[in-house]
Parts: sequence; structure tokens; C-alpha cells
Amino acid sequence: MTLIEKRFKKRLIDKEMSQKEVADHFGWSSQYLRQLLKGMTAGPAADTNLEKVKDYMGLK
Repeated sequence: MTLIEKRFKKRLIDKEMSQKEVADHFGWSSQYLRQLLKGMTAGPAADTNLEKVKDYMGLK
């Protein structure tokens, strides 16, 4: 598990949210969000989307 995944999961617990709720907020599938967090997607769009997730979850 990557560091960002651990921090993300902890923040989900703190905010009493699910991964699906975060994915739905951005209009993504839960699978895509998981791939972002695991670093399985690459490129400028993935980098931008990961930054959006970090901002939304307060992980900066």
C-alpha cells in the first residue's frame, strides 16, 4: 500500500466517507480512483486528478 493510499484511507475514516462518495464527487468510478491512488495511471491528466483528490481530502 502506498503512502498516499494510507493517508487517504485514514482521511476517509476521519471524514466518515466512503471511497465511492469521493469517486462520485468527481464523476469517476471507484476503480479509477483506486488506480490513481495506487499509481497505476500515468500522464498529466492522472497527475492533475490526483492533485484534485488531495485538495478535496485535505492531504496536502
